[in-house]
Amino acid sequence: MKYNVSEKSGYLFAQLFGRETAAEMQEFLRAVVQENRTYRRSSIFLDVRSSRPLFHSERPGLFDFFKELAGDPSCKIALLGDTRDLCICHEYVALLAQQQGLRVRSFRDRAAVLAWLDERRRQTERRHQQERRGQLEERRGRHRRAGPDDHRRAL
Repeated sequence: MKYNVSEKSGYLFAQLFGRETAAEMQEFLRAVVQENRTYRRSSIFLDVRSSRPLFHSERPGLFDFFKELAGDPSCKIALLGDTRDLCICHEYVALLAQQQGLRVRSFRDRAAVLAWLDERRRQTERRHQQERRGQLEERRGRHRRAGPDDHRRAL
């Protein structure tokens, strides 16, 4: 088993290769949790490759790791698998996680993952733009209310 965890623009990217056992999955998720303590990202991308799917009886504590990663209710965790069986397993894991109130989704392609993770960043940017626009309009409104004669009187 090999894995890599790194910070990307706006999300934590964790890639896992050749996982065979539930214990290896736990080791990987511990590393992801540890790295996220450093980067504090609210979007997590878990990319699992060349690995054996984990079935229900093999997932002890999996959701505890997800809950720790998703300390913030707005946290998103995206699962991507490179085989049909991994994708089916991830869909089941995502369903169980969602039933526990976690924002976990399974995807079949990287572009869909990045679009979902980026969705929140775009919403945040739009909100900030609207706030800035509102502030600018408020300043313009104050300037208009003062009028040109008010400026001369102040001198």
